[in-house]
Amino acid sequence: MDLLHSSGVELVQYLQVNYREAQSWFTFISFAADLRNTFFVFFPIWFHLCEAVGVKLLWVAVIGDWLNLIFKWFLFGERPYWWVHETQFYANSSLPLVQQFPITCETGPGSPSGHAMGSAGVWYVMVTALLTFGLQKKQPCFQRWCLHVLLWTMFWVIQACVCASRVFLAAHFPHQVFLGVISDVCFELHFILYVQKDTKYAGMF
Repeated sequence: MDLLHSSGVELVQYLQVNYREAQSWFTFISFAADLRNTFFVFFPIWFHLCEAVGVKLLWVAVIGDWLNLIFKWFLFGERPYWWVHETQFYANSSLPLVQQFPITCETGPGSPSGHAMGSAGVWYVMVTALLTFGLQKKQPCFQRWCLHVLLWTMFWVIQACVCASRVFLAAHFPHQVFLGVISDVCFELHFILYVQKDTKYAGMF
């Protein structure tokens, strides 16, 4: 794991050196991806627009956050800023210079990334909801294809920004944010299949 962590630290340094001017942007992205914004911003808006989507958004956020906590209990996971100062990997060399930010020094387990996992789940729900609304009217195949491409491209761009922000801030290693996104997408697919099969809950979503 030390080799994986050291490679992650190199990417942290690369982002901090080459994208230093984007610090405020990465900080904003990390703040926006916090699940508190789902409860206080996205949920009220969606519940007003479509109650079923709002309820689904709330369930996905709550269950996803609970799963993230369970994963962290089992996987634990180091955080870049702390790992650099605690590991013996650099005993015979100088420590890499990792910049610290106000939200860098989180003390909880780091794997998988809660920000990446939460963002993937929340935006998956919103993108699929927008697709459902957008495809209700009969449209040419090309327009339907363009809508799919536009919304899913937006989804992956947002996930890339969230992952990059967490790595830039030295709050997570790259493999932790990747694991966060993938695990939540898998959860979403399983969640949707479960809801579709269970007629008791199908009407809610």
